[in-house]
Amino acid sequence: MKYRYTIILLSILIISGCSNNGSDNNLKQENEELKVENEELQQEIARLSEVNEELELDLKIAGLEGSRKVDQLTNKITSLQFDNERQKELINRYQRVLKFPVSNTRTISDTANIFSPDQVKVNNQIAGLIVSDIKTEAINDAIAYFIKFTGEFEVKGTIIRQGNDYSFMVNENLESMPHTLWEFERGSIFFDINNGEELRKALGDQLDTLPEDGQLEIVGVFKNYYYNEIPDSDSLPSYAEFVRLISEN
Repeated sequence: MKYRYTIILLSILIISGCSNNGSDNNLKQENEELKVENEELQQEIARLSEVNEELELDLKIAGLEGSRKVDQLTNKITSLQFDNERQKELINRYQRVLKFPVSNTRTISDTANIFSPDQVKVNNQIAGLIVSDIKTEAINDAIAYFIKFTGEFEVKGTIIRQGNDYSFMVNENLESMPHTLWEFERGSIFFDINNGEELRKALGDQLDTLPEDGQLEIVGVFKNYYYNEIPDSDSLPSYAEFVRLISEN
C-alpha cells in the first residue's frame, strides 16, 4: 500500500514538472517574439523619423523657394511700374514736341533742338547756339564725338554737388539747349560746370552749405557747351561755363 502511494506521488511530481517546463518554454518563445517585434518597431520609428526630417527639409526648401519667387515677382512688378512711368513720361515729351509748330524748312528734331552727333556740321545753329568745332576719335571700335557749341543758353535745372565740383541736370524743357535723341528719351541733360568759383560767387552760402551729393534747383545762364560722347564711358562728361543766375529755389 505504502509502495502504491509512493508511485502515485512520483507520478504527480513528474507530471507537474513537465507542465512547468512547458510553461517556461512558452514564456521564452513569447519573450523572443516580443523582442523581434520591438526591434521591428524601433526600426519603423527610425524610418518614420528620417521621413519626418526629409519632409521638414522639403518644407523649408519650398518656403525659401516661395519667398524667392515672391521677391522676384515683386521686383518684376516694381520694374514694370518704373518702365510704365518712364514710357508715360516719354509719351508726354513726344506729345509736347509734336505740338511744336513745324515749318516747311524745319523738322520736328530741328524744332525740338535734337541733333545727331554723326550728322551735325560746323556752323549749324541749334537752340540759338552755333556749332563751332567738331572732333571725332575712334575708341573701342566705335566713334567718339567732341562737339563745341558757342553762345549762351538759359536753362532751369538742378545743381549737384560732388565734393568741390558741381554738375547740372536739366530735366524739363530740354528744347532750351542742344541735346541728342538719347538724352530726349532719357528725359534729362547732364553736364559739368567747369568754373565752379563763379557759381560759388553767385550763390554764396546756399552753395557752401549744400551737403555732399546735395541738390539745388536754379534757373541760370551758361555758355560754351561742350558735348562729349565717348562709347561705353563716362570718364569725360559734357561741360559748360556758368555765366549768371536768373533765379533760385
